[in-house]
Amino acid sequence: MKSKPLHIKLDQKQEKLKSKLNMQDDVVFKQIFIPGYEVSGLFVFVNGTMDYPAFNEIVLDLSAAQVESRQPVSIEQLVISKICSVREQDVETYETAIEHIFDGKTLLFIEGMANGYALNLEKEKVRTLGEPSTERVVRGPKLGFIESLQENIGLIRQYSNHPNLIVKQQKFGTMEKREVALIYYEGKASDSLLKEVNKRINEVKATDLQDSGMLEELIEDTALTPFPQIQNTERPDKVLAALQEGRVVIMVDGSPFALMAPTTITMLLQSPDDYYERWVAGSFLRILRYLSLFVTVFLSGIYISLVSFNPGLLPSELAMTIAGTRENVPFPPFVEAIIMEVTIELLREAGIRLPSPIGKTVGLVGGVIIGQAAVQANIVSSLMVIIVSITTITSFTVPQYSFGLAFRALRFGAMIFAAVLGLYGTTLFFIIVISHLSKLTSFQEPYFQPMDFIGKKTWRDAFLRLPKRKKGGDSFEPVRRQNS
Repeated sequence: MKSKPLHIKLDQKQEKLKSKLNMQDDVVFKQIFIPGYEVSGLFVFVNGTMDYPAFNEIVLDLSAAQVESRQPVSIEQLVISKICSVREQDVETYETAIEHIFDGKTLLFIEGMANGYALNLEKEKVRTLGEPSTERVVRGPKLGFIESLQENIGLIRQYSNHPNLIVKQQKFGTMEKREVALIYYEGKASDSLLKEVNKRINEVKATDLQDSGMLEELIEDTALTPFPQIQNTERPDKVLAALQEGRVVIMVDGSPFALMAPTTITMLLQSPDDYYERWVAGSFLRILRYLSLFVTVFLSGIYISLVSFNPGLLPSELAMTIAGTRENVPFPPFVEAIIMEVTIELLREAGIRLPSPIGKTVGLVGGVIIGQAAVQANIVSSLMVIIVSITTITSFTVPQYSFGLAFRALRFGAMIFAAVLGLYGTTLFFIIVISHLSKLTSFQEPYFQPMDFIGKKTWRDAFLRLPKRKKGGDSFEPVRRQNS
């Protein structure tokens, strides 16, 4: 459809815009009069998006304008001089005018002039900068991203003033236009990676993006896996570390989470605390996380296997103790474990959805009361309550929430395999998980990349955090990926 040019007369512009906007009540039409030139002006904007002090300043400047006798200027020159600091581009058609209006811009039309001006007088409604809510550290920066893309890019620029830091921005969406920024270090990010990232992002142009999580699902290598193939973070220091490794960062306007690609499994298990504390403590905590993953997934399954199929593998005293705790329990170990695991997951989900003070109370009091009542009612054994409590605690040690969520889901698969095949089932499930992880890729990079460290030096930072002087790296430098 051919775009229609704007009318010359101001009243015709206003009526035409009103008809195209379907008389929406939140669109404001405000006329002013410029006395020195005896012409009228028309401002059009969406109510609630305006920076009113800046708007009032422009209105006062135009309303007080007079024709100077020495150097008279035209009305067009006068208007441009008054709006030069906020002027973005000219408006020539009704279609572009409507697009600018709903993009938060303020339109200015002058009597007798066909074209209008799009002014950037938008006042962003954003929360103040604060500590990240999902990635807190004991020692390190206490600053996180917010929902404003420009503020987030400014934070990254504040951390890095290197001229090779490149920021590319473009808009996506059919109904809701969202701005997406691609950030990388020129010379560190490989050309093949940049090409692949741009290709995948351009393939989802027609998708409406409300958060970076929606974009993450659309550009990852495969959706048929519970494991995240793109790392997300609220922390500018982690973003800077990723950029220095040659990775690419993707940010979406309206989302406080940045996406970092490619990603390996060891990156998802690293925390800024590992690098801000002594290397011995950092290495200890990192090894502890790997052990926690195994406990989270397989402890309940091992309990089911040993009690139901292989009690002879247990020491006699321990076997008698377990049998004593289950003496009056009417359910088999699998049902017993399912009841407790589902109950804990329900309590955890309820704690997240409820307001913070109530959520903490429900999680703590609910877990204690339900566990004690279940044991007294002989629904589950006391040992089962201990095992479920341990697996719940270990699942919280994973720094990346989405990564920990995947292992929480896999725990139920391990329990089912154990209930059917015993220890053979547990071993089989372990092999299946390892095989699946070995096949995964993140932007064509192996998900298990630090695991195939034969002939490479990256293994030193995969499981241990060695002293900085031994590595010769920066103060915050996770696994370094070779540029291809």
